Amino acid sequence: MDILSFLRSASFVAVAAAVALISSCGSRSFSVSGNTGEDIQAVIDKASARGGGKVVVPAGEYRVGSIRLRSNIELHLEEGALLLGSDRSEDYFSFPEEICSLRPEKSSKVLLYAYDEKNIAVTGEGIIDGQGPAFFDGTVVNGYYPKPPVERPRMVQLVRCEGIRFEGVTFKDSPCWTMLVRLCKDIEVKGISIVADQKMINNDGIDFDGCSHVRVSDSRFKTCDDCIVLRAMREYPEQKVVCEDIVVENCKLDSRCQTVRLGCPSDDTIRDALFKDIEAVGNNGIYADFPKRYLDSGDEGYMDLSNIVFDNYKGSFTGSAVQIVSEQGIKTRRVDGIVFRNFDVKSAGSLRFIGNPGYEIGSVLLENFNAEVNDSAEPLIVRGCDSLVFKNVRINGRLLSDGQMGL
Repeated sequence: MDILSFLRSASFVAVAAAVALISSCGSRSFSVSGNTGEDIQAVIDKASARGGGKVVVPAGEYRVGSIRLRSNIELHLEEGALLLGSDRSEDYFSFPEEICSLRPEKSSKVLLYAYDEKNIAVTGEGIIDGQGPAFFDGTVVNGYYPKPPVERPRMVQLVRCEGIRFEGVTFKDSPCWTMLVRLCKDIEVKGISIVADQKMINNDGIDFDGCSHVRVSDSRFKTCDDCIVLRAMREYPEQKVVCEDIVVENCKLDSRCQTVRLGCPSDDTIRDALFKDIEAVGNNGIYADFPKRYLDSGDEGYMDLSNIVFDNYKGSFTGSAVQIVSEQGIKTRRVDGIVFRNFDVKSAGSLRFIGNPGYEIGSVLLENFNAEVNDSAEPLIVRGCDSLVFKNVRINGRLLSDGQMGL
């Protein structure tokens, strides 16, 4: 299917219009009376034993380590509620290898966690503070805190869960990735804030890894590392992992790294995603970069990336606003059907679409695309790309003739 036919196809219309179906957690309400993570966990366990319900955390400060979320439980943080994460790595649960052997940033520690659960939610107007800077010694090198020797916990890790909702809550200063959501489906993220000290490295916003039926809307991200990431990580070579049916809309993204990252070279399949009505600032904007240094051991590349649409995207970047790049020697199965439509961006670096001989980038569409690129000597770099289609494209004020380029 060519790229314009895809935009009119029933499958894409369904991705754009669908709404995640999140089941109710039940009508019972249970209030937390103590001020520790153990008190919160005890009420969650009590509510779970009674079939589920809303666990209400009133205004106040709660010192917490790890908290396990359970099926049919909504953890609701009222306005003024603050969950203050421990600054000691040993106070956090480590995900067992038999549940998830992946250890991003060499850590399996986590604050909020669940696996093999259904219908779980974290809602309200409260704040969860991971105290990320407390895991670093305060030294700043080239504008960043160097990595500490201790394992830094993520704020959220969910594995093989179904029916997930995050709404309203602020996640502040995660020591590592804020959320790793792996092999989950039916996910709704609405009106949340993820904010962090931008000197802290490796504090991604949300990594959706092998997830399906995902809706993110009306949310704000301010991170040092990537804001929103789509991944399809394989724990062993034969594993099939697909990340699909993703909609992200009406969000504000601010990153010292990438606002949106699409996969790594050893990943499996990422497809059918729509990013719509996005305001972004940072280093790089949209980033599908497949370097050799990210390859898994013994792998030459496996990425299959297709049918990804960005529509109404505005931003300003100190790096590159848009790039799809495969380093020489990387083998991709497919990179095809990528759309950039209704863009207004400022980019210090070149717009780049670079594939490999034998592993070229397939079809890419730029439509109603306006870019101011500081690198006026080479504002657009195209190599190893089968079909780059222009429709009303202006770069540095110059209108590119409508048509198709293949290099």
